[in-house]
Amino acid sequence: MKVLKGNLKGRNLISPQHIRPVAVRIKKACFDILREEIEGKKILDLFSGSGSLGIEALSCGAKEAVFVDIKRDCVEKIKQNLAFFKLTAKSEVHLKDAFRAIEDFYKNGETFDLIFLDPPYYKGMLRKALQALRDYDILTPLGYLVAFCYAKDEFVNNDGRFFLIVHKNYGQTLVLIYKKQEIPKD
Repeated sequence: MKVLKGNLKGRNLISPQHIRPVAVRIKKACFDILREEIEGKKILDLFSGSGSLGIEALSCGAKEAVFVDIKRDCVEKIKQNLAFFKLTAKSEVHLKDAFRAIEDFYKNGETFDLIFLDPPYYKGMLRKALQALRDYDILTPLGYLVAFCYAKDEFVNNDGRFFLIVHKNYGQTLVLIYKKQEIPKD
């Protein structure tokens, strides 16, 4: 697995053996779409695995990335990758359940400009993560959610808070990009 864009382009990432990383062509397409929305932004990489999405964002100019994974070996690999690329000063890594992390970030008043969601397939976790992000609003106004899921998984088109702006099928993987819509206050 390699970094595809930015100042780290072509560099290899260390990856835990048990994860399903986002395929190269899918990651490239996603970052091509988001090119203008990354520089200077604060990124959250939930269900991080190797941290490839957050590291790719840092390589493309994100100011900060926060990584969350529940598996200790994933967190260790993320920390190794960040140290190798000298990105530890621009990042935080949490060994924590993604849903608990969302709630904790909300309680601490932390917000993110772009959130990556790449949960394990076949478990309905994307729908649950979107619900948690509705309940605990940690996305900045007009921010983006980028989700990856199995092509046959259920997902939400629009729910009044997040509006689906990109829906692309890449074989068995679906890429969904939502934009946050601020709800007008009365």
